[in-house]
Amino acid sequence: MIFYFSGTGNSKHVAFSMSDENRISIGEAMKSGSFTYEATDGEAVGFIMPVYYSGIPKTVLDFIKKLKLTGNIDYIYGILTHGGGPGGAGTMLQKSLSKKGYHLDACFDVKMTSNYIMFGDLRPDERIKDELEAAKPVIQKIKESVDNREKILPDWSAVDGFLTSCMKVLCDKHMSVKGFHADEGCTGCGMCVNNCPSGLIKMKDGKPVWTENKCVRCMACLKCPHVQFNDKSSERRRYSYEKYSIM
Repeated sequence: MIFYFSGTGNSKHVAFSMSDENRISIGEAMKSGSFTYEATDGEAVGFIMPVYYSGIPKTVLDFIKKLKLTGNIDYIYGILTHGGGPGGAGTMLQKSLSKKGYHLDACFDVKMTSNYIMFGDLRPDERIKDELEAAKPVIQKIKESVDNREKILPDWSAVDGFLTSCMKVLCDKHMSVKGFHADEGCTGCGMCVNNCPSGLIKMKDGKPVWTENKCVRCMACLKCPHVQFNDKSSERRRYSYEKYSIM
């Protein structure tokens, strides 16, 4: 059983690269209110997510708080995707699971590519493709470790944990929907509504409206070229794993 959170497709790709075919989108589970799951006898349970501001997305934390797992779980692991380093995200995942009585047996991380266009444009296309290509053997090695139930926990430093705690305060303070809007090219197709894992985008008079300040900046809505953030995103290229994996 795999629980995954993904805005632009990196973590979803990793989830679908694992052997387990029972994959649950955390975003969809949150929107539907599905929090109780039963593991088959001896089943592994994975949590796969991107690293945001050196930590794990608030949507994932909220999901784990409500999660109820039953059955005989053999192995719990985490996989963190990132564009520059895992920071203290592993420690945060370990602590959030521990509060629910779940023991994290292993945690892995894989560098994909940086895609946070709020701060600037994407890296050159060739570099993005090279980074995604370099991630493939890493993902395969992680898959083998999970299949073999290898118990591998990195030696997370207290410094990483402290920096993540500081970044989380900053992150929570600024994660508002202010600045998101649809431009004049929007056709009202509703793609951004369907893609939003937080369920905060609604249609009003045929146009999307960002309604609540619980955005985690996953950038799922920004995959549409007609969704903008402030006045600079229109000049920046948009990222999705699917797009760059076939280039």
